[in-house]
Amino acid sequence: MAVFIAVTDSQLTDWLQHYELGEAADFRGIASGIENSNFFLTTTRGGYVLTIFENLTATQLPFYLDLMRHLASHAVPVLDPMPRRDGALFGTLNGKPAAIVTKLDGAPELAPGALHCIEVGQMLARLHLAGRDFPTYQPNLRSLAWWQKSVPAVLSHLSDAQAN
Repeated sequence: MAVFIAVTDSQLTDWLQHYELGEAADFRGIASGIENSNFFLTTTRGGYVLTIFENLTATQLPFYLDLMRHLASHAVPVLDPMPRRDGALFGTLNGKPAAIVTKLDGAPELAPGALHCIEVGQMLARLHLAGRDFPTYQPNLRSLAWWQKSVPAVLSHLSDAQAN
């Protein structure tokens, strides 16, 4: 399950006071995912996703949230971070950075075909074109240095066939 940090009803009520999104009507953990605690949140004003970031720091997070806002403003269908009443795109929940973003319609495609690949390619092109004028730069956090650190930690969990 991709909920590593639980959120109580009272914590959610307090958290929502920082937003103009209405009151919580439904709140449930999202079972898929590997890195963050994610929750579907339905309020009296719409559907959202609450994410508690397990690895990204408060220093790293603005790049990603600002990029998401930029892409959304260029009509790329991405999760759009919801600003808090103070204008910030995230805050701290249970000691971790957390944000609320819009919820996109759809479902995972576990057996993609050629047409799905075409659609992904077209969407990547739109994303790259929309991102051309994004002013902020951040080095790739999953670059060679990350691979060199991560591979030894993963190898002991792989079969010989998987490791080669």
